[in-house]
Amino acid sequence: MELQDQNLIEKHFSIWSERDAAKRAALIAEVYAEDVEIIDPHFVAHGHSELQYLITNLQAKFPERKFRLRQPIEGHHQVARLFWQYGTADMPAQETGEDVFVLENGKIRRLLIFIDGR
Repeated sequence: MELQDQNLIEKHFSIWSERDAAKRAALIAEVYAEDVEIIDPHFVAHGHSELQYLITNLQAKFPERKFRLRQPIEGHHQVARLFWQYGTADMPAQETGEDVFVLENGKIRRLLIFIDGR
């Protein structure tokens, strides 16, 4: 995985825990293609505004939780994946899963989210 792709995926990861909506919006524009597609077991979202809405709602539902990496990010051929955990400081792995990315023109074009046990 090239360094710029690694940095892009690391920024993606930080976006999901960023509480400041304005900072998050700026990062979303930097990291995701304008027509990004996000596919999760519970929803499908398209574009920056739907992504922003999704993250805002997730943070409102679980204000004490934060995303953390479970192992190093891997990638090749414009595809990357990371394994995450989502929880509180005292219970960091309340939920776990994997994100798979398709990169295009230096941005995330597609994000596939898998939640363990779903």
